[in-house]
Parts: sequence; structure tokens; C-alpha cells
Amino acid sequence: MADQLATIADLASALQQGVDNSTATLLLECATAVVQEAAGGQRIVQVVDETLNILGLSGSWLDLPQIPVTAVASVTLDGSLLTVGTLDPTHYKLRGNRLWRTDGWQTYWGQPSDVVVVHTHGYAAGAQELQLARSAVLSLTKSCYANPSGVTSEAIDDYNVAYQAMSAQMETTPFVKAALRKKYGRRGGLVRVG
Repeated sequence: MADQLATIADLASALQQGVDNSTATLLLECATAVVQEAAGGQRIVQVVDETLNILGLSGSWLDLPQIPVTAVASVTLDGSLLTVGTLDPTHYKLRGNRLWRTDGWQTYWGQPSDVVVVHTHGYAAGAQELQLARSAVLSLTKSCYANPSGVTSEAIDDYNVAYQAMSAQMETTPFVKAALRKKYGRRGGLVRVG
């Protein structure tokens, strides 16, 4: 099942009417994808024990792409299981969304290594941190659900109603995009030169 930042019951409550489950599910999944993309491509909804293959290089820090990282179940470097700690080369330490290892992430000089990380990232369902994203998803979904056929305009005699196209409805405003990126996106950092 795809990520959903809001439930069918949430949408029905926001619309104050019953909803078709399959239509609501599709729209909630699509709106969640739009919101997560606006947040810099982050999967905001919690993913437990995801396996990630990363290219290991000589630096001591290894960035994990999804934030926030809440747990690391295991780290394997070129087939060797590492343990949590700091002093030994077989140890690593988690700091925020990065792993640190004294000897870097490269087993042999001049040859990249394979690092396999099993970790948990994102916010658990119902977490307060998800409220901004949930609100954005419901806002997008409500407008699309009210106009499921994507009609751009409708006229009967002298009665005329204009609708936004479906693609335009699934876009977020610049303000919402900025708020989502600030709340859930990766932070800027310092780069060492030389």
C-alpha cells in the first residue's frame, strides 16, 4: 500500500459527507505523493526496517537520504556486520540522519564499498509532526474529490461555474511548498573545501 498522510475517515470528516473508498484512497495516495515531493522528496510517513544500499567512500560520515532517521537495526560494510560503538573500526555511531565510522566507509583504498543499512525513518502515524502534511493532503484531496471528473467549466443556460483542472488542483501553492520543505526537507549544511 502506498503512503497516506490522511485516512478515508479524515477525508469524509473534512468533506462532511460519505466518500467512495476506492476514489478516496487513490486521491489520498496521489495527494500524499505531491506533498512528499514538495517536501524535497522525503517519505514523511514512517517506514520501518527499510533496507538501503549505499556507496561507501573514504569519509567518516555517511548520509542516510530519508529523514528523520529514528533507528538503525543493522549496518553491513562489504558483507561484515558492524556494531554500535565508537572506538573499534567495526563500530559505527548514529548522529541525526548520518552514520559515523572512525575508518570511513571504504574497505579498500581506491575501491568503493557496499554499505547495507536497515533503518527506520519518518514519523509514526498520528505524530504531531505530521499535522502540516496531513492538512496539505486534505486540502488537495478535498478540492479533487469535489470535482472528480476534472471538469474545467460547466454551464447550464446562464449559470456558469468554473473549476480548476485536475492537474492544477494537485499542485501546492508556493507558500505551502515552502512550509513543507522547511518542516520536512533536508537542511542545508556546511561543505568542507580542500
